[in-house]
This record gives sequence, C-alpha cells and structure tokens, in this order.
Amino acid sequence: MNLKEKELWLELYKVAEKIQKLEPWKYLWDVDLLVYICKEMDEIFYCSVMGHGGMHKALAIYQGEQVFGFLEMAKNQVPEHVLLNYDECITCNFMRREQTLPKNREIIKELDLSFRGTWISFENFEKGYEPSPINIKQVKIMIEALKNFYMMLKAIIVNGFKVDFENGEVLIRFYDEDRKLFVNYPAPLILPEKHYDKIKIDDEFVKYAMKLPKTEMEIEYEFLNYLPIKIRDNKEEDGRYYYPRARFMADRNSGVVILHDLIDKNDYENENDYIVESVEILINNFLEMGIPKSIYVRDEETKMFLKDIADKAKIKIIVSPKLKAIDKFYDSLGRMGM
Repeated sequence: MNLKEKELWLELYKVAEKIQKLEPWKYLWDVDLLVYICKEMDEIFYCSVMGHGGMHKALAIYQGEQVFGFLEMAKNQVPEHVLLNYDECITCNFMRREQTLPKNREIIKELDLSFRGTWISFENFEKGYEPSPINIKQVKIMIEALKNFYMMLKAIIVNGFKVDFENGEVLIRFYDEDRKLFVNYPAPLILPEKHYDKIKIDDEFVKYAMKLPKTEMEIEYEFLNYLPIKIRDNKEEDGRYYYPRARFMADRNSGVVILHDLIDKNDYENENDYIVESVEILINNFLEMGIPKSIYVRDEETKMFLKDIADKAKIKIIVSPKLKAIDKFYDSLGRMGM
C-alpha cells in the first residue's frame, strides 16, 4: 500500500480502538440499531453491535438496502445454509489472532500494528463471495461510518443518552445544516425505499396458461441464493473465491426434488439473463406438470420476480424463509460433504 492508503488504514484503526475501549457489546444487543444519515455520501448506515451474549464481538455496518437482509436474519427464521446470502455488510471485528483472516494479518503487519489477546480487523461480506478483507474505498466508508457510530455509542454509554430499544426505537444521527452541528435523537426505525425488479410475462402466455390443467401441487422454488461451498477454480483476479448459484425446485408435499443445479456465474452474461432463464424454467415446469396451486419462495425479492407470472396464471405465492423440501435437500448435500 502507498503512504496515503496507510494513513487511511491507520485512521480507521484509531477509530476502532476508541470503540473497543467503550466495549459497546456490554450495553447493546445486536438488534439495537444505530442509524447514521450521511448526506455527503447520500447514504444511510445501520450499525449492529454483536457480542452481548459473550460470543463474537464486532460491529456490523449495513449500507442502505443491505439492512433488509439484517432484518430477515433478526427474525431468526433464515436457515444457516443460506444465512450468508442475507448478511451483506462490513464488520469491524474484535477477535483472537487465529480467528483473523490471514490477509488481514498481513495488512496489520504492513501497518506496523501489534495486538495482545484481541486483534482488530475488518471483513467484507458480499452476497456470492467468501468473506474478504475490505478495499481502500471501503476503508474510507468505514472511517466515516465508525467516527459517527463512535459518537453515538459514547452518547449512550458515557453520557447516558436514553433510547427505548425494547419498544422499537433506534438512535439516529445526522448533520443539521441550519444549526451547523450533528444531532442524535431517538426515533422509530427508518428504512430506505426498497427497489424490486420485475419480470413481465407476455399476454400469449396468459392465453396458453388458461388451457393448462390446474393441480393441487405446492412447489418450492429458489434461484437467487448462493451455496456457500468453496470451489478451487471459482476465483476472482483479486483472489476472492465466489460461490455457485443454487437453483432448486421441489414438490413441497412429497419432498421430491424436481430440479437441482449449481450454476457458475460465468454460465450467464448478466443477472437479468439468469433471472429470465429461471422464470422460463418455471414456465416449462407448468407445461410439463400443470399449474400448481401455490409457489413457496424464501424472500420478497424472489416473490417480486415471479409475481407477474403468478398473477397471470392465478397462482398463490407464499414467502417462507424455511423451504422444508429444499432445506432437506440442502441437508443431504451437507452429509455428502459439499
């Protein structure tokens, strides 16, 4: 790293050390959110403090729509084998040396830092990838975020600022242009606008679908998530490993798996092509087996991609974080060592 990058890294570590001294995990639970509205970056940052139960101590920083994944996890309904797909964030970790990523240990060495007992490191959790060290752009983002979350934590822990977390309040911070100062205030949780893409089905399908037989089948369909298995050849130029996409379809009642594919991202040109292909596979299933009574999907995003086809074919879509037939199939993959 060059001198400027080293200065930024050291600034980030300085803020993290100040947070460590506050020991925020003694005072906050992971669901007690802090919210920083950053006008300069046109972004909302959410902070979850982990470690109150005595386990892994860290701060998880979610940017914008990433918070929806956190809220899904907070319900404690997402199965462990797909959990990584909902945990998109940057973490500031306080852990033992052996728990720290080897590449992060290299960064710490290059910065001439040393720790005793508890090491500080930063990890990026991005959907479809193994956890990895953060890049210099993310270092700048974390400096801005952690500086403000430190002030919020200090307000609570040192100054006794009261927030009714138990009844759904969060602590919000922003810069007041009129008063020329930062303001902290408790309020209900604010969320960014969630943008869902949709796949439109042409009217010719509607005419054809009306002629297909209706069945009592209830199917489960998953195609947006990744299976967290490390494949040797799935490696980016920056050294990060990426995961294969899991596209599974099953009969919910019988437990029969109709479709199971692990798909490399190089098998399709872009995200939209993959989603369109996945919708076409569902349509082909209708042609072979008839129109099912209902389709179970794991989250709202998947539901929105299938909403138009379901509406036109008069199929009920049910969101269920746990897909009993597909999850059983996941378990069988685990027993086979995948």
